[in-house]
Amino acid sequence: MVKGYKDYSKSLMLAQLELKQNLAFITDGLTFRGMLNTNRESYFDVTRAYGPFFYSLTGFDRQSNTYSLEALNPNSGTEYLGYQEGPKIVRANLYAEAALNYNRTFSDKHGVSGLLVYNMRNFLEGNASSLLKSLPYRNMGISGRATYSFDDRYFAEFNFGYNGSERFHVDSRFGFFPSAGVAWSVSSERFWKRISEVVPKLKLRATYGLVGNDAIGSAEDRFFYLSTVDMNSIARGAVFGTNFNYRQNGVSVSRYDNRLITWETATKTNLGLEFSLWNKVDVQADYFTEYRKNILMDRASIPVTMGLSAPVRANVGEASGKGIDFSIDLNHTFSNGLWLMGRGNFTYATSSFEVLEEPEYNERNLSKRGFSLSQQWGYIAERLFIDAADVANSPAQNFGIYEAGDIKYRDINGDGIISSLDRVPIGYPTDPEIIYGFGLSAGFRGVDFSAFLQGSAYSAFWINHNGSTSPFVGGNQVLKAYADSYWSEDNRNIYAVLPRLSKTLNNNNNQLSTWFMRDGSFLRLKSVELGYTFPDPLAKRIYLNNLRVYLSGTNLGSWSKFKLWDVEMGSEGLGYPIQQVYNVGVQIGF
Repeated sequence: MVKGYKDYSKSLMLAQLELKQNLAFITDGLTFRGMLNTNRESYFDVTRAYGPFFYSLTGFDRQSNTYSLEALNPNSGTEYLGYQEGPKIVRANLYAEAALNYNRTFSDKHGVSGLLVYNMRNFLEGNASSLLKSLPYRNMGISGRATYSFDDRYFAEFNFGYNGSERFHVDSRFGFFPSAGVAWSVSSERFWKRISEVVPKLKLRATYGLVGNDAIGSAEDRFFYLSTVDMNSIARGAVFGTNFNYRQNGVSVSRYDNRLITWETATKTNLGLEFSLWNKVDVQADYFTEYRKNILMDRASIPVTMGLSAPVRANVGEASGKGIDFSIDLNHTFSNGLWLMGRGNFTYATSSFEVLEEPEYNERNLSKRGFSLSQQWGYIAERLFIDAADVANSPAQNFGIYEAGDIKYRDINGDGIISSLDRVPIGYPTDPEIIYGFGLSAGFRGVDFSAFLQGSAYSAFWINHNGSTSPFVGGNQVLKAYADSYWSEDNRNIYAVLPRLSKTLNNNNNQLSTWFMRDGSFLRLKSVELGYTFPDPLAKRIYLNNLRVYLSGTNLGSWSKFKLWDVEMGSEGLGYPIQQVYNVGVQIGF
């Protein structure tokens, strides 16, 4: 028996002070707003429990009907309460903001507005794990927006942000990020009135701007302009003395300062179109591009003769992205009372590396330039080895011990050896390039019905990544899909789903390859609901304003080429499955 209990204490304090002032006495349309927000969070827990004894079943005596047990931890189990402290969390956050807003219309046609905002944030964690994390997190900046519109037909907008980040050296700490946009409401023009009944709305818009990102690197990389030096490193220690009995720890460097590291930037362009048809159909379409610069990367061309003990980083990477975003909405009510509502959306987005830190490969198949940011490189799996003769007559595979029933890879460069030089881009990117969804709602005389479907396409995943589903490895159970198709001495199926069984992770079969790669595309029936709203006279008889009953369900089914388990689980085939949920409910209004 495991006995014990856990006590915990958690508190959260929130406080906010806000001030608003109308400055019309200076000029009409001018207002001021100030805000100060602070919160403090604390948490701790303690556990008082017995240490359980664990036993292993070693035998069974059929005559006496008794089991034999062997104690696994006779010295670590306890019959008294132990004491263990859990995590201790203490956090404080302070945010201040001041804004000056101006909004005014001249001569009923000229609309002018402006906004100027200053903000400052200070975050402190009291139980941080290192010196760098214990220092206050601070950011500050000023941003502004100016807009102009003429006669609700022509629109222009300018935005800027001037932001500072503690992560960078004082010479590179602040960044200026401007953006601008224009729009034309074509349907507001006089010449459009002839077709306004068919196309009541048509709007064209375009935006272009620069945005910055300081959330680069890890939490330990807060101050890129400071070196991280361990003045008492055991790994760099040395032994002295006549009898070598005196030891002194040394100095190690895990990060070199770089005062040139600065903001990652992205230039974004968006071209948009909005229109409606007969006041029943609304369509919105966008084409967007993005070009990112100053991506933080480890330098790959530092010679070892420099004697550096830590990687060197720099803003050297560049990447691009582009895509389209489309949505359509339908809303119509028929004369007999039947109403229909529908919505669909479709997004296609792709990306590619333009400049990145990598060697000048002789094998062009290893270069990541021009490929998606989530593209994977791996080996082309041909089949499983047939027997020992097949292993001996095939190119050597440098991934550890392998034999009949293990995966056989293709020698891409023809050098007679399967190595990292034979990796090629395989499959689609791991992030789907297409995401879409559509749904329909309808109602008639109190009965309503709705359904929504969503899906994705152009993505890949691996069903056994790092042994995540390998039978017997790390205590994994055997999936039915593997039990039905695996290689064995009695079943030498060279195209079985699972290669030769092993109690430990087989490094040869664990290489990222096309063998375990699957298509991640799917379409899911996300939700369905059927309801009935009782007539008002009937509801009022029982003193209710409205009464509705409904039946609904979520995750009711999916369509995919992948059949072994739910495709959205990806490589976690042994994980907790996505649940189907059914609800029966009543909505009452008093």
